[in-house]
Amino acid sequence: MTIPRINAARLWADLMALGKIGAVSGQGVTRTALSDADLQAKDWLLTRMRDAGLETRTDAVYNLSGRLRAGRSRQVGLIAVGSHLDSVPQGGPFDGALGVVAGLECLRTIQEHGIDLPRDVELINFCDEEAAHNTGTVGSRAMLGLLHDGEIHQTVSPGRGTFADALRRTGKDPAALAEARRQPTEFSCYLELHIEQGRRLENAGIQIGAVTAIVGIYRYLVTVTGEAAHAGTTPMALRNDALVNAAPLFTLLPEWVHACSPEMVGTIGRLEVHPGAPNVVPGRCRFVVEIRSQHREDMAIIRDQIRAYAGARGGWQVDTLLEKEGTPLAEPLIQAVADAAAQEGLSWVRLPSGAGHDAQSFAAAGIPAGMIFVPCRHGISHHPDEWIEPEQAAQGCQVLLRTLLGQANRA
Repeated sequence: MTIPRINAARLWADLMALGKIGAVSGQGVTRTALSDADLQAKDWLLTRMRDAGLETRTDAVYNLSGRLRAGRSRQVGLIAVGSHLDSVPQGGPFDGALGVVAGLECLRTIQEHGIDLPRDVELINFCDEEAAHNTGTVGSRAMLGLLHDGEIHQTVSPGRGTFADALRRTGKDPAALAEARRQPTEFSCYLELHIEQGRRLENAGIQIGAVTAIVGIYRYLVTVTGEAAHAGTTPMALRNDALVNAAPLFTLLPEWVHACSPEMVGTIGRLEVHPGAPNVVPGRCRFVVEIRSQHREDMAIIRDQIRAYAGARGGWQVDTLLEKEGTPLAEPLIQAVADAAAQEGLSWVRLPSGAGHDAQSFAAAGIPAGMIFVPCRHGISHHPDEWIEPEQAAQGCQVLLRTLLGQANRA
């Protein structure tokens, strides 16, 4: 089968147009899930899906889909392709967006070249991949029945809205969550193109990454309770400072992680001090500990160390926010991506992903999932300086198209 060429100029123009939604000069792109900017991006995509002749729908958790119907006698199991349009605060224009826009470009190319497929192909923009309200990959996990009970009503920060609150704001009913559920048997596979968000490909001068696995993520909310007091009149010896009590763990965590596994990472990326005034001794300190690894046994070791450390001290509480295991991707799809890259004359390498992605939800639900990485400049992501070159976007999209067509015609 002759593989057509995607329209690289159109792909880049769409990426640049989308990148303006939620952008502030010098401050990157802010399209947090179900914000006004995110809803505007969804409308932007919906218009282009309809212009491309796709059958569109928005589900109960605001996942947006566009389906290209098979022309020949339809084989069982559609191919899903996609990613997410929501971003972190002050992020970049390519994280998630590349996968969605490239998926759209692939479907346009298939139609424009009159390619008659035996399977439906569905482009999906998943909602709240970036954990704007609590934990991430909400849309894909809702679709595949992987959300925890009550999760959409939880938040890690007092006063911060929940995913359920955001759904209500858009006019959707959180009680209708189950309506987003789809059966794994509906899908034959899932494909996702993404920037690497690291510097392995760039440093090695390699053009394509065939992703082998996605790391697990364990995330915990730690609350340390002390006693608020006047900062000027309370002697140091009489203080029960919650922040000071919590502080040793901030340096112990990286020591534990480094000693356990060179592959594992641990981060404390959110910290709240109450009441948060310069003249008040902190009475409460709350922070989120995140551990990532391909190996659940290693993450469990660090989790147990945190719980033991907290249990030996008064005023400490550890609540589980997320325990998502590392997930291997489908070997046939890993090889299909590698083969597609080689057939396009591109260098490639197998490598795991240190970031979570919607592909992980499909793999966890037993649906074969594959991912394609392209390099990003200096490995920077989740930052206004996130960038890829037009040629890299086109190369990744072309590999996605070749992989997609191969899977669509697979018996």
